[in-house]
Amino acid sequence: MDKKIERLIVGAIGTNCWFYQFHEALNKVNEADEDPPGVQICVVIDPGEEAERIISKLQELNWIPGYILLTHGHFDHLAALPDLVNASAKGAFGENQLPKIGIHRMDAHYLGKDALSAHRESMRAAGGSAAYVDALWKSMPDADILFEDGDTIGPFRIVHIPGHTRGSVGFYDEENAVLFSGDTLFRGNWGRTDLPGGDEEEIYKSLKRLLSMESETVVYPGHGPNTKIGNEARLLNG
Repeated sequence: MDKKIERLIVGAIGTNCWFYQFHEALNKVNEADEDPPGVQICVVIDPGEEAERIISKLQELNWIPGYILLTHGHFDHLAALPDLVNASAKGAFGENQLPKIGIHRMDAHYLGKDALSAHRESMRAAGGSAAYVDALWKSMPDADILFEDGDTIGPFRIVHIPGHTRGSVGFYDEENAVLFSGDTLFRGNWGRTDLPGGDEEEIYKSLKRLLSMESETVVYPGHGPNTKIGNEARLLNG
């Protein structure tokens, strides 16, 4: 069945929070089991602020978040995570099971009990104030899944694409020609490399890897409009 993709633009700098429907039952015992009738499970990618809007969108769609996956650890991509997990725990989506949280191991310090200092440092490096983080801060849960390049999670293969951060990843559904690229690849541009963990040489290597994908692959970035790999093929030469 074709996947359905929804977007909600959240936060002060317009982060794309993505909802990607798939059909894997949360309570499967084995692969032969059928999905429970009416259960529509989705992946939430980069819940970057405005948790109430994200929760309302999921309820409007009648989708259950099976996974919350982070393309990287910056605050504008995960600020709503604590409230989203808490809502799941309280049955906001009609299920008792919590979504599994995934991030690359090299960005794992942006989650868990020591995450506040990492977010303060990153915000200062971006030219902002740590007071912005403090005003929105809620304790971050730990990750359930630490990605490595080539892992498979739900419908995706994990593509490690460092440069924006050390642990930046893309979520690639090759069967459906879909790539969620985070802040590595935008339409006509790529992510900044001057923040902690950023590296210009690494992001160029990552871009070359992404731009070698099938040209019709649709790219859903962390900010801004969608594009296709084929439309960005000249990005590093222009």
